Amino acid sequence: MKANSLFVLLGLCVPLCVGASQVDRKRSELDALKQRLQTLQQDFNATQAHRQEAADDLRESERAISSSVRQMRQLDGERERTAGELQGLREQADATSARVRQQQAHLAQALRGAYTRGQGEALKLILNGGDPNQTARDLRYLSRLSHAQQAMIDSLRADLAQLAHLEEEASQKNGELARLRAAHEAEQAKLLADKRAREAVLQKLSVKIQRQRREIATLRRDERSLTDLVERLNRLMAQQAAREAARARAAQQAQQKQESARGQSASARRPVAVNSETPVPFRSNQPFARLKGLLHLPVAGELMNRFGAPREGGGLNWKGLFIRAAQGTAVKAIAAGQVVFAEWLRGFGNLIIIDHGDGYMSLYSNNESLYKQVGDRVQGGDAIAAVGNSGGQPEPGLYFEMRHQSRPVNPLDWVK
Repeated sequence: MKANSLFVLLGLCVPLCVGASQVDRKRSELDALKQRLQTLQQDFNATQAHRQEAADDLRESERAISSSVRQMRQLDGERERTAGELQGLREQADATSARVRQQQAHLAQALRGAYTRGQGEALKLILNGGDPNQTARDLRYLSRLSHAQQAMIDSLRADLAQLAHLEEEASQKNGELARLRAAHEAEQAKLLADKRAREAVLQKLSVKIQRQRREIATLRRDERSLTDLVERLNRLMAQQAAREAARARAAQQAQQKQESARGQSASARRPVAVNSETPVPFRSNQPFARLKGLLHLPVAGELMNRFGAPREGGGLNWKGLFIRAAQGTAVKAIAAGQVVFAEWLRGFGNLIIIDHGDGYMSLYSNNESLYKQVGDRVQGGDAIAAVGNSGGQPEPGLYFEMRHQSRPVNPLDWVK
């Protein structure tokens, strides 16, 4: 491309004595340039199609990761509940162990008494020739004592069996929880690896597309320049000196525009402000409109644009704020409301929208994962998502919008 551009500039500087042979040579070069441009345009279209496929694959990966993170949070809640159950089982086991020890002591005492009296106590009572009524009462006492000892032995066996059952149940719950946690961690690791691989493919295709766009733009510029040169050589040989000056001025202006664009791009990458405060949990019965000036932005980080300012590439203005933040940082709801959208959306990645009533909505996009689902009620300060770079965003952060009756409003007018 540099050689073609240099050739065009040199062509502008040909002497006034240029002839028909040079015009023919320029025409031949123009035909070759058009053929090259056509081939490059076809390659560019094919690359665009591949990039779309990679973006669709990345969308599925980000959806799966969001679902996996939500399942992990649910598993953590189950783990806390199971820990409480295990604590209850341990307390039951401790109580059973104490009861078993007490019964073992009573049984040992009864057995020692029986051993001291000897095994023929009932027979002695019958043969000693004493009072029959007293003998009958003594025999009933011995019978009751025997039944009580047998009942104590049966109770001891039942308590020992219950203790073994409780210990087995606690062991099974611990094992089940460990298996579930390991399986989810393995699945999440695989999903993250797939996402990184697809992001790498998408990045390579994006770089290739940018390079092809620059090359196509350069070729088209060279084609126009070369076409102008051929026409002017045929039509206005005498005015070639004036054309040289005009071309030089155009080249200088183009260079100045490029340098200005590079300067604007470098400036855009610098933050315009820094936010350090985030929503804290609160409840309010006031209408959302009365909270104006009392809210906080949903995540701490660097504000990379101003509301309403032109976006890079031209044609569109910023309708919200992009807040650059660390991957995985909690995104918090600015106020109470109901989740009306929680899904991946092209250009926005994992997007969640909260309806605050009276036509007011807040939008949180480019998230790594979504913690809430459609229909969930949230309060101000609730964690609803995690910062990411889904949807093809080159760096992690949160794109945040506020809307009233579908029209964007400046979020900075609503914060302290």
